Amino acid sequence: MSFQFTLEDLQQRVESLIELHGKDAPMAAWIYTSNDVVKYDDDGNEVLQSPEVCDQVLVNLQDYDNIYSTIVDAIESELAQVESNNKVGCAS
Repeated sequence: MSFQFTLEDLQQRVESLIELHGKDAPMAAWIYTSNDVVKYDDDGNEVLQSPEVCDQVLVNLQDYDNIYSTIVDAIESELAQVESNNKVGCAS
């Protein structure tokens, strides 16, 4: 069973995160909406998809575990870089 995540759901999650971390807390996000579910015709023009197709495509994105893995790998890489930079800065 798939979960339909809406912008209202996102708003509630963001409000909860603001309460927990404060409104000035740093963050990163990637948000996709129906406007991102497009094809291109032979002339390179965007061809918007039906609401039903958009819903199905967006709901199915949650099944791509490699997206989550890539983000976790990127966070680990950035942490290692920050730690490395801090060690270099301390040695001076």
